[in-house]
Amino acid sequence: MSWQIKHFLSKWWQGFLLCAVALFLAGCAGGVAQSGNARPIKPFLEALEVWPDAYRQNFERIQSFYGKAKLSVESESFNGNASLQTHWQRPEKLFMKVEGPLGLDVGEIFVGPSRFIWYNQHENHFLSGSVDDPYLNRFMQTTITFKDLKFAALGYAGNWEEPLQLQDGLHGIFTTMIDDIEYRYIVNPETGLLESVEALRDGRAFVRQDFKNYRIIDGVYVPMIVQFTMLDQKERITIFYREIALNQPVDLQQLTIQISSKVEQLNVNE
Repeated sequence: MSWQIKHFLSKWWQGFLLCAVALFLAGCAGGVAQSGNARPIKPFLEALEVWPDAYRQNFERIQSFYGKAKLSVESESFNGNASLQTHWQRPEKLFMKVEGPLGLDVGEIFVGPSRFIWYNQHENHFLSGSVDDPYLNRFMQTTITFKDLKFAALGYAGNWEEPLQLQDGLHGIFTTMIDDIEYRYIVNPETGLLESVEALRDGRAFVRQDFKNYRIIDGVYVPMIVQFTMLDQKERITIFYREIALNQPVDLQQLTIQISSKVEQLNVNE
C-alpha cells in the first residue's frame, strides 16, 4: 500500500472518530433536554433580601392565566392521570376543567373569593358551598382543598399574612408564623426562584408545595411543574403544564359551568 493511500486512510479514520464523538455528545445533550430539565434562564433577582417584594411584583403582572396540563393525582384511595385546563382571572377567579381518558369529562370546578362549584359530569351531580367548608371543599378524593388550589394551580404561594424573615441566606430560607404554623419558603440563592414552601407545626412539616422547571413568559417567571403534597395523608397532586398564556382577553363563557336541568344537587351552602 502506497504512502499516499495510508495517509488518506489515517486522515479519514481521524475524521470519522471526530464525527462519531461529536454525534455522541450531541445525542447526550439532546437526552438531557428531553428529560424535562429546565433550560437556563436569567436570574430572577440579584439581592436575596428583596425576594419577597420581587416575588409578589412578579405575580402581580398576571391579570389572566390560561394553561393546558397533565394532572396527576396520588392518594391512598385514588391514583390517576387526566388532562387539565386552567383559567384564572384577577383578582381570584379560578376555573378548572378535568378530562379523563378517552375524552371522559371528569368535571369542572369554579372557585371564587368565597364559594366553589364542583360539577361532576360523569356522575351528573354538582356540589356547591363555601371555600371555608371543612368537609365538602375537597379536590378529587384528597384532603387538598379548592381554596388551596386557587393560587397554587398558578404556581403562586405568596399569600403570607405576616412579613417574611430571611433566616438562612446561604440556603435561601425565609420564614413567617401564622397562628401556630410556621411557613418556610426555600428560595434558590443563585437564581432567586422559589423552589419549595413547607407548612410546619411543632417543627414538623405537614404540607409541602414544590415549583420546578421555570420559564419566562411575557416577562413573568412561571413554574411549569407544580406539586402540592399533604405529607401526613400521603396525598399529592402534580400539574405538568404543556402550554401557558398570560394576560390574554378572557372569554367569560369559558368561566361558566353549564349544568343540566336533570343534574343531582348534592349540597348548597347559602
